[in-house]
Amino acid sequence: MEISKILIAVDGSKYSDKAFEYAISIIQNHKQQLLIVHVIENLGNIGYSNFNQLKQDSQIILQKYITKAESKGLKSSLRIIEDEGNSPAEKILDISEKEKVDTIIVGTKGQKPSEQFLLGSTSYKVAHYSKCTVIIVK
Repeated sequence: MEISKILIAVDGSKYSDKAFEYAISIIQNHKQQLLIVHVIENLGNIGYSNFNQLKQDSQIILQKYITKAESKGLKSSLRIIEDEGNSPAEKILDISEKEKVDTIIVGTKGQKPSEQFLLGSTSYKVAHYSKCTVIIVK
């Protein structure tokens, strides 16, 4: 199976940094399209000024990954998607279906299985409900 469109979900953490580096490493001959996705978790009534701060933080996070991708010569195959919602996992899955990606790459904190079950994690939910291949990078 050939990978043609990769969605990399980022949040600025060291775990998403590792996942991003992995995504970059599997791109061959710059033929694949790379979608960098950041979801702002909107927890309801956090207030206008707090949400604006989250949007500003999101732009900083995305710019970090844009700069890294461009330094690897991936400017022409790069797309950026910023979205917001109550569940980052659901947004990532929605975007992956809408964009018809064939591979999603996410980082994980490496929670114990019991913590994943009780608390849930974005990577766990994406892997469980995705209709395409999901690579979880630890």
